[in-house]
Amino acid sequence: MIIVLEGPSAAGKSRHVRAFQPEKVVSEIPGHVKPDRAATVEEESRFWVARNEERWAQALDREARHAVAVCDTDPLKLHYAWTLVRAGVVPSAESFERQLHVTRAAIARRTLGIADQIACVVPSEAVLRERRAGDITRRRRNFETHLRLAGPIREWYSALGAVDPGRVIWDWPDGARPLSRRDRYDLDLFDAWMARLPST
Repeated sequence: MIIVLEGPSAAGKSRHVRAFQPEKVVSEIPGHVKPDRAATVEEESRFWVARNEERWAQALDREARHAVAVCDTDPLKLHYAWTLVRAGVVPSAESFERQLHVTRAAIARRTLGIADQIACVVPSEAVLRERRAGDITRRRRNFETHLRLAGPIREWYSALGAVDPGRVIWDWPDGARPLSRRDRYDLDLFDAWMARLPST
């Protein structure tokens, strides 16, 4: 089983992931990993999907060895490009549309998939600000931007929950919960999820 912990900056993902055995955890992509500044939209899209595929492969490996893998943020991180547009942070959906195309192709070849269980926690703005102020170990330089993405990230996973009930939960899990779910690589599910999203 592959479990994802997701939410805005300061939601508590990294703190909660420490409740799981380290050998089961797939860490977030480090902040210094970025595409070349001269990359085209197509090249940038392929870069990020390739990084997501690498994390998915790590999740599959941990699942094979330990029965459960826990991801600090979703390997299928297409939501980031969508939430930036939905929140009005970027003016064009071009990057999202290209990543959508590349992501769908990755799901079709089974190098990227939809996690079995996604725990999405979106605290209030006041709670997020309080946690940020109380955490002296992390700078969170893009905190204000990520704060704007909190509502859209809830919309993103609400759309998935609507087309595959039970796959998304809205609190941190205390372990793998039994559930019936559609296949990780179900393109009909993916397409229905994308179609359910509010317009950007």
